[in-house]
Amino acid sequence: MFLYYCVAFTVLVIASPLLLFKAKARAGLFQKLGLIPAEFKIQDNSVWFHAVSMGEFHAIKTLLRDFHDKHPQVPVVVSTTTATGQSLAKETVGSWAQVIYMPFDLPWTVCKWLDRAQPSLIVISETEIWPGLAYQCKQRGISLVVVNGRISPRSFKQYNRFKFFFSKVLRNFSAFGVQAETEAERYRSLAESPQVDVRVLGNLKLDGLHAHSQSVTDELRASLGLEKVSPVIVAGSTHEGEESAVLDAFIQARKEHPNLKLIVVPRHPERFDRAAEIVKKTGLALSRYSLGENFSSGADVLLIDAMGLLTKLYSVASVAFVGGSIAPIGGHNLMEPYLYKVPVICGPNIQKTRDTASQLQQKNALFVVADASGVGEKLCYLLNSEAERVSMGERGNQFLLVSRGATERALSFIEEFMQPSQAATAQMKMPTVS
Repeated sequence: MFLYYCVAFTVLVIASPLLLFKAKARAGLFQKLGLIPAEFKIQDNSVWFHAVSMGEFHAIKTLLRDFHDKHPQVPVVVSTTTATGQSLAKETVGSWAQVIYMPFDLPWTVCKWLDRAQPSLIVISETEIWPGLAYQCKQRGISLVVVNGRISPRSFKQYNRFKFFFSKVLRNFSAFGVQAETEAERYRSLAESPQVDVRVLGNLKLDGLHAHSQSVTDELRASLGLEKVSPVIVAGSTHEGEESAVLDAFIQARKEHPNLKLIVVPRHPERFDRAAEIVKKTGLALSRYSLGENFSSGADVLLIDAMGLLTKLYSVASVAFVGGSIAPIGGHNLMEPYLYKVPVICGPNIQKTRDTASQLQQKNALFVVADASGVGEKLCYLLNSEAERVSMGERGNQFLLVSRGATERALSFIEEFMQPSQAATAQMKMPTVS
């Protein structure tokens, strides 16, 4: 552990110029360095939840709500790493939880926050393996658990190269609640110990997805200036290179479907202007949501240069493309379009969602294309075959419905590691049913 801290400190020193000059990296920098704001209240036996970014927070926000509803007397701390995650956390749980930035995994930063927050339990969402934090929790008798755990095949290979180190780190965790059996196998293999507690709880993100009513969809369609007869492609969470791929597919498909419209939703706000430039270079008419523009002006493409609208926008889609999959990102949430029975096309880089993608493919509910050119081929196929388009959407929606229930299982899992006094107080305050 001493060697790890030496390496971590060296990396921090080398990276410090970037932390100071990059706005994205500066988010919460003082808190990450161990400077605790004066407004942070000293806790006693708190439960600390960590979600690195917006996606991870979305996954656990229903779990957080259910935990607080059942244990309102338990102090809750919520940490994130990114500014977007921090903003969403404050908006969602800031009225009853203390929201902070996760400190760097160094002894003086981690210990300072642990001393102040005084957690009896720390719950980490998805794939956040912090060796220093895990070591400190073990030394202090703090329960440390993972919910919605996953290790992609790519990450598994990287961890496996240093199994001699990470196997010891994983043994400092109290338990792991993971999304699927394949994930459980990876955790067990890395830990190299039959005593490590790994349980399959399901995917929390599926429980947090809720479809809007048809009336809301109709209002949205009208506000976007969409005619009812217009088929729509929604390209969600796009990265560099993916707008171009979808635009090429869109231009190809419009030869047979002249009423076709395209909605582009970049993953990161800093790419909004870049995405607009890419659309303009094609010669297609562009509208920007932030300017109050829509399709009523005769636009071919609507750029959604705002955050938090993607799930709702899938409700007006005929076909969805989910980004982070042609770009080497690892893929984003494939399940959101199926709330509205919308079939999905994605690229080959789906390491982060491989298990979900495999299950969808087994049910013939997802097209995974080999490269950018494949997007156009599958898009034209789905637009030309209404029966298959509807059938794919139905199959994906059915998979979503039968896969729910992870939140209830995760809540019970967490409660096993709470202090007896916390659980007992909660039981006393629970209303009786007559």
